[in-house]
Parts: sequence; structure tokens; C-alpha cells
Amino acid sequence: MSQPQGMLWLFCCDLPAMKPTVAPVTPSSLSPQTVALPPWQDSSFQRWYDDGEKLANAKAYERALRCFEEAAIIDPKSVPALVYQAVCLIHLGQPQQALALAEQVLAIAPDHAQGWLFRGVALHRLGRYSEAYACYGQVKAS
Repeated sequence: MSQPQGMLWLFCCDLPAMKPTVAPVTPSSLSPQTVALPPWQDSSFQRWYDDGEKLANAKAYERALRCFEEAAIIDPKSVPALVYQAVCLIHLGQPQQALALAEQVLAIAPDHAQGWLFRGVALHRLGRYSEAYACYGQVKAS
């Protein structure tokens, strides 16, 4: 299956039927961060974030994760950088760590759709299905 350029794909399951499905996560669908950073921090953050995005789209999740972690050091409340870390961790088979990051996202932005979605995916991967379904129910159509 070919993937459009500039998209990160999250492979998960259609929970009721347990059929594999593919859910695109595009950078433009991530909520923008409203905190203004000083120019030197902003350019450094953007470099790490852009590199992480390219690596994630190339399925180099470990390297992408490191980039998003660096971006989050510069701006710890950057929801998109935290969401991408959770996505990378899910792909790397580390749902417990992904869950912690999704909860961090929801502490910053309680109505963040990707925060609820990836919290649900992490819980699902941990076998906590009823909690996962409750999270999926919190995802608002955008």
C-alpha cells in the first residue's frame, strides 16, 4: 500500500470486528500550539519537530521519537510533539509509555481529539478494552 507524502499512518484494528484498518494522522490535523516561543527556541523546536515528522513518515520510529523528545524539551507543552511521541511509542510496541504521554496531552488540552484517540489505542494495546472504548467515545468529530 503506498502512502501519501507527509502523512503518518497508525495501524490499528476496527475494534468490534477486529479487522485491520489504517488511520491517517497528518501534521496539519494536529492542534497548533498557541504558546509563542522566543525566535531562537522556535527555530530549534521546529527543526527537531520537522526532522521527527520526516523520520516518522519514513517509519523510522525510534529516531523520530528522539526528535520529538528533543522538541518537547524545548517546549514541554507542545501538544503536537507529545502526540507524535505517543504515536511513535505505539508503533514501537510501548503502549504504557504512550498512555502516559496521551494523559499528559489531555492534562494540557482536555478536549484534544488525538489525545483521546491515542489514549484509547494505548489502552487497547494493553488489553484494557472497556477503558479504550470510553476514550474512543470522547473523540469529537472534527
